[in-house]
Amino acid sequence: MQVLKVLAIIVIILYCVAIALLYFFQTRLIFFPGKLVSDYKFRLGLTGSEVFLTTKDGASINGIFYGGTRSEVILYFHGNAGDLSGWQFVAEDFTEHGYNILIIDYRGYGKSSGEISEDGFYRDADAAYDFLVREKDFNPRDIIVYGRSVGTGVAVDVASRLPLKGLVLESPYSSLGKLANEKLPFMFPSLYLSSSFDNLRKIASIRCPVIIIHGEKDTLVPVAHGKVLFDKIKSRKKMVLIPQGSHNDLNAFPEYDEFLRKVLPQFF
Repeated sequence: MQVLKVLAIIVIILYCVAIALLYFFQTRLIFFPGKLVSDYKFRLGLTGSEVFLTTKDGASINGIFYGGTRSEVILYFHGNAGDLSGWQFVAEDFTEHGYNILIIDYRGYGKSSGEISEDGFYRDADAAYDFLVREKDFNPRDIIVYGRSVGTGVAVDVASRLPLKGLVLESPYSSLGKLANEKLPFMFPSLYLSSSFDNLRKIASIRCPVIIIHGEKDTLVPVAHGKVLFDKIKSRKKMVLIPQGSHNDLNAFPEYDEFLRKVLPQFF
């Protein structure tokens, strides 16, 4: 009996230590930013230009703007890992169809300054939106916000507050807390996460048209998350499901190509 008590105490202590480690190191465990030296040279092509945006709290946010022939502009919020040295190439999917596009590195990513935080990401998004409206003279009703994976949390927040032409969510989660609970069900991470990105709470307030794209074989963010968000949307909406798609390969499928050629220009 004494041995069982000792073992129980040890298990409890180890569990508490594990919770403490998750709490104190959650940012490192959740976000995987790439870092770039200040003189890193992007492959910008003929229409690309590197920009630096200043947020309201003084962070310097690095971005790339590509000019296009259409009136619409894509404001793109990328996924979790990496930086613009890799993410810049998603712009090709849109520029070949004539879209302007601005893609940024969040604070703490690439050349962007600042510390990673949910509120900080929202400030970065506001700086990008303001740049398009004030510096590039885009009408807010010509801005299409596109969020991918972790970037869907940023995209939903922008769409819940600011006027847009439309919103696209690729592989979205209902909330970061719910997703974390699914991954670590016995650690109850939603109770102490500093970043919630609660898309489910915000999405019903969005008034612009919304497209959700999700792979049905996505094991990182299961398609159930996209479906529950879709059900909560009150504005005009469309869901594009890619049966063989997982989390990071949707643009490799013909359904995604059809989305770019037909759905995106016709729906918005």
